[in-house]
Amino acid sequence: MKTFVYLVFTCFISTGAFMGALYSKTPFLLYAVGFGVWALFVWGVYRRMKKNDERRDMERQFQDYMRHQPRKQAR
Repeated sequence: MKTFVYLVFTCFISTGAFMGALYSKTPFLLYAVGFGVWALFVWGVYRRMKKNDERRDMERQFQDYMRHQPRKQAR
């Protein structure tokens, strides 16, 4: 859900920047803003995916560790 909200904000900001670049005398700054917002969005999605993969890997390692531990016998 958070990614969808970021995507919507990215679309609005980049659309505004690119439309503003159409009528600007120096559009390079607005192009930089438009593409920069997309770069930040992609970087944020990549970082969240990497963090989730690391968390899943740690959970899997913990499950493997616990699976191989001997159990204490009940008396």
